Amino acid sequence: MSCHNHAAEDFSIQIEMNDISRSLMPEDNVLPYQEEEFEEIENKRLKLLAGKRFHLTAARAYWYYGIKSDK
Repeated sequence: MSCHNHAAEDFSIQIEMNDISRSLMPEDNVLPYQEEEFEEIENKRLKLLAGKRFHLTAARAYWYYGIKSDK
């Protein structure tokens, strides 16, 4: 369970770094030569969020199993 929590923390840091990369791009008007980079950043964000969700769900499942098995 602990390893899943650590992984979720790491994903949070990576998401924050990705957000910083996104904030360095123009907010309202992505230039044509930046479109590919913008798409890569957005796709990376989706993958990171999915990974974080997986690890948080796994950590909660282990916690739930631990509570149920103690009874």
